[in-house]
Amino acid sequence: MPVYQNKQTKKWKYRVYATDIFGNRKQFEKGGFATKREAQFAERELLSQDRVGECNLTFEELWELYKEHISLKMKAQSYRKTLSKFKNHILPYFKDYKVKNINATIYTKWQRIIEEKGFKYKYNASIHGSMVTILNYAVQFHGLKNNIASQVGNFKRKYDLQTSVNFWTLEEFNTFISVMPNDVYKAFFTTLYYTGLRQGECLVLTWKDFNKDYLDIYKTISKEKLNGEYIINTPKTKKSIRRVKLDDNLIKMLNELKEKAKQFEGFEEDWYIFGCINPLSPSTIGRKRDKYCAISGIKKIRIHELRHSHASLLLSYGVPITVISQRLGHSNITMTLDTYSHLIPKDEDKAINILNKINTLKFTE
Repeated sequence: MPVYQNKQTKKWKYRVYATDIFGNRKQFEKGGFATKREAQFAERELLSQDRVGECNLTFEELWELYKEHISLKMKAQSYRKTLSKFKNHILPYFKDYKVKNINATIYTKWQRIIEEKGFKYKYNASIHGSMVTILNYAVQFHGLKNNIASQVGNFKRKYDLQTSVNFWTLEEFNTFISVMPNDVYKAFFTTLYYTGLRQGECLVLTWKDFNKDYLDIYKTISKEKLNGEYIINTPKTKKSIRRVKLDDNLIKMLNELKEKAKQFEGFEEDWYIFGCINPLSPSTIGRKRDKYCAISGIKKIRIHELRHSHASLLLSYGVPITVISQRLGHSNITMTLDTYSHLIPKDEDKAINILNKINTLKFTE
């Protein structure tokens, strides 16, 4: 059916005939859409139901509608991750089912299949979360009566054995950095180690974000390019927007780097700290790490594990976990504890000594 534009308001609407839940043939009309594409999309959603108010879609048909729906709302990286989860773990099992016919038995059998793949609980939970979200969409827009994923519930949590967090000690980092020339890459690795920033957060920093003794963190850059360009996004969570204080040595290093940058013609404060007009390439950063790990004889770790290194360094010197969580920009302290609790020094003897002193004072009063 065609869609129409109001010449005065410039808004779009659709007008279609469909059968309602009582079996009556009637006309449905809805307007106020900003674009023709939005009106057509809404029209297709309505016509995808055999009867208005009852969901008769197959899961694959629902997915095609949902995919277009989220493409307008999600950041590019989150959209790609969602596509991957559905393609690899959800659609192969559910695609031919009528959505309304997916029951607790069917959903539980699928959960067993996913568990047999040996993923960690956190990833299993994210797949379940994707199912909850798409079925919520079906409930809201396509007449599905209930969300079976929500009713069955998440995967049963299995407590994985604590895996060791890979990191560089202070001695290892100093050995690695000592063989590097005094250039932008040395400053980059030093910033990661002494701030705990994510690589994307660090790469997108401009000189405007460097203020005396801190860095303002409020954006990140995509790992992959889209049409040849890196995508700059807001952070994933509100807690990732933060101000990270710097130590004196790093402040001095960044100031020296800025003086070098100022020597280039056309210098602007909105130039990237690590790369000038364009940010450093992640692939080149990886090659630099490999080169100087080989020269220094230090074990190779992932760039992200410099973030772990920062956390372990602070923990080893007794910095409170709450402070570390704030510096890392974790959404909550539980995330920090789940990752680093096994690195916290075991000071139970210190606790017992304090309790003994308390009791001694109590009985001598």
